[in-house]
Amino acid sequence: MGAMKQGAISINLPESILARIGKGSVDFVAFHGVYARFAWQVLKRVFSPPWRWKIITEQCVTIGIRSLPVAALTSIFVGMVMVLQTGVQLVKFGSKNYVPGITFIALTREMVPAFCSMVIGARVAASITAEIGTMRVTEQIDAMDLLNVDPMRYLCAPRVIAMTLMLPMISGLCIFTGYLGGMLVANAAIGIEPLAYYTTTLKFGHLTDVYGGIFKTIWFGLLIAMTGCYYGFNTQGGAAGVGRATTQSVVQTMILILTFDYILTTIILAVTGLD
Repeated sequence: MGAMKQGAISINLPESILARIGKGSVDFVAFHGVYARFAWQVLKRVFSPPWRWKIITEQCVTIGIRSLPVAALTSIFVGMVMVLQTGVQLVKFGSKNYVPGITFIALTREMVPAFCSMVIGARVAASITAEIGTMRVTEQIDAMDLLNVDPMRYLCAPRVIAMTLMLPMISGLCIFTGYLGGMLVANAAIGIEPLAYYTTTLKFGHLTDVYGGIFKTIWFGLLIAMTGCYYGFNTQGGAAGVGRATTQSVVQTMILILTFDYILTTIILAVTGLD
C-alpha cells in the first residue's frame, strides 16, 4: 500500500491559478459596475439643466476643433493607403474600376470612424484624465464639494457633451478628406481620372454608408469622454498616480472603441441590411 501511495499521481489544479482567475473575474465585474454607476451619474447631469454653455463651447474648441488637424491627416493617409492596397490587387485582375466603390464603403463604414476615433480618443482621453486627475490629487475637487459645486456637472458633463457633438462632425469632414486622398492616389498610381472616380463611387456608395459611420462616432465620443472623466475622478497617488491613470484611460478607451465598433457594426448591418 505504501508503494502504491508513493507511486500514485496526484492531479490538483494549482490554487494560485484558480485564485488569480477568481480575483480577476471579481475585479472585472466590480470595475464595470463602478464605471456604469459613474456613467449613469454623469448622464443624468448631461440631460438635465443647468447646462454650462461657456464651458461646453470651450471644450468643443479644446477637444474638438484642435483635434481636427491630426484627424484630417490620419484620414488622408488612410484613404491613400486604402486605394493603393486595393488598387494594386484589383489591377492584377483587371478590376481597377471597383477601387473607388470599395474604398468609399470601407472609409465611410469603418476606416475613418474607427481610426479617427482612436487617434482623437487617445489625445482627448489622456488630456481629460490628466486635467481632472491633477485636480483630484491637489484636492481641488474636494474643495468644489465643500463649496457646494457639483464637480460632475462642472467638469464631466460639459466634456461629455462637447465630445459627443464634435466627434461626428470631425468624422464627417475626415470622410471627405480621406476620399480626396484616395482620389489623388487613384489618379497618380492607378490611372483613374477624378471624374471617373467620382461617378464610379456614386454607383456603389450610398448615404446610408455615411450615416452608419457617423452614428458610430456618436457612441465613440461618449465613451472617450466618459472614460477620461472616470479615470480622472478616481486618480490616486500624486503625480505618479496621474501618469498611471492617464495610461489606463488611453488603454481602456482603445478597448471600448474596438469592442463597441464590433457591436455597433453588427446592429447597423442587421437594421439597414447593408451588404
